Amino acid sequence: MNNPCTLKSVLFQHLPHYQQTHTLSPHQSQVCSHILTCHTPALGSVAEQQCDQCDYTRPCYHSCRDRHCPSCQRDASQAWCERQREAQLPVNYHHLVFTLPSSLNARVSLHPEVIYRTLFESVWNTLSHFGNDPKRLNGQIGATMVLHTWGENLSRHVHLHCLVPGGAPMAFT
Repeated sequence: MNNPCTLKSVLFQHLPHYQQTHTLSPHQSQVCSHILTCHTPALGSVAEQQCDQCDYTRPCYHSCRDRHCPSCQRDASQAWCERQREAQLPVNYHHLVFTLPSSLNARVSLHPEVIYRTLFESVWNTLSHFGNDPKRLNGQIGATMVLHTWGENLSRHVHLHCLVPGGAPMAFT
């Protein structure tokens, strides 16, 4: 039987080779370490079940609780998705991505809170301007925005994924 492809299995198999030619930031290294040790003896365990026949006790290994870990955040992620589904309007939705100019990536390490807040504010101002425009939606829109700080190759790539409804309630004046 084939082992399932998980982020942990990919990191376990490919991270050592990747690190031979690339340097991870301390934060990236910490996240990778958390994911690799999640639900393993390295984080300790509690007894889950004991067999009545042979006294074998199956351990239940602790999770890393890192927000980047797919196995730790699965339930929270599913609950968030369900809350979003309940709040949806009966309209089409559009996925928009707003990317921080690469020339500003080096400054993110210096002032992350300021840059992230400014990115969210700029994107929201842009979206709400288009929503309020009488030639477009002529209404008050909403959006769900998710900040991503890494690209697929684990390099700094700050961008916002936005889920924006294609309709809006009428704007109040």
